[in-house]
Amino acid sequence: MGNLIHMDLYRMRKSRAFWVCLILALVLPIARPGVENLLIMVARMLSDEVPAVSDAVNLSGLISNALPIVNGMLCMISLSIFFYADIEFGYVKNIAGQMPKKGYTVLSKFISAILHNLIFMLAGVAGNIVGILIFQKLAVDSGIMDALRIFLLRFVLLQSLTSLLLLATTGVQSKSLGTVLAVVLGMGVMGLIYAGLDTAVDAVWKNKGFYIGDYMPDQMLGENAPETLRSLVSAAVTTLIFLPLTIRVFDRRDVK
Repeated sequence: MGNLIHMDLYRMRKSRAFWVCLILALVLPIARPGVENLLIMVARMLSDEVPAVSDAVNLSGLISNALPIVNGMLCMISLSIFFYADIEFGYVKNIAGQMPKKGYTVLSKFISAILHNLIFMLAGVAGNIVGILIFQKLAVDSGIMDALRIFLLRFVLLQSLTSLLLLATTGVQSKSLGTVLAVVLGMGVMGLIYAGLDTAVDAVWKNKGFYIGDYMPDQMLGENAPETLRSLVSAAVTTLIFLPLTIRVFDRRDVK
């Protein structure tokens, strides 16, 4: 398993999609404060009611917002391409036949994704900080420890979504499904579907106060301050359902 993980990490490092998405994940947060400042300046020229740009930004907010702008989508797209690459180029045929169970390749990808996701989140934080240092001022506040808690919760939630991507790309062996799912989960647009389900549930059971989206990892990933227990439970349930399912499906399927 160790050698398999090492090979997957090597494939990731050599992936062009990984580097392109990672560079964008770093550059976009750097550019955002400048663009926002420019838009505010233009708006203030047109109206005096537009508030001025804040002098300083708290460091805690930059740390907790580890997936700014479209970084969540970029991370998921990179993962989707990485997960399907060994199937697309036939690499998995040479490896799966040497393993006691083909499902070990799925587990190796999931473990390799831990480093992948951490790198993207750190790139987001680094981009946030550099962008503020260039265009505004950075204030070291007292909320850093709580920001680190939120950072770790986002990491756990993002890792749980990895199991969903694995099912689409490696279990079902569909590149297009994996790409669509990466965009949908990364942008958080599944909230529209959850809202429709909530409406249907309310119409049948009149169950006010319960919203499906509040317990879905992709929705909690976008929250400003996700709750600790709810996030951990949601991430654990998602992973324990979809990771073993993907391994089981892949073990029973013929490798293309």
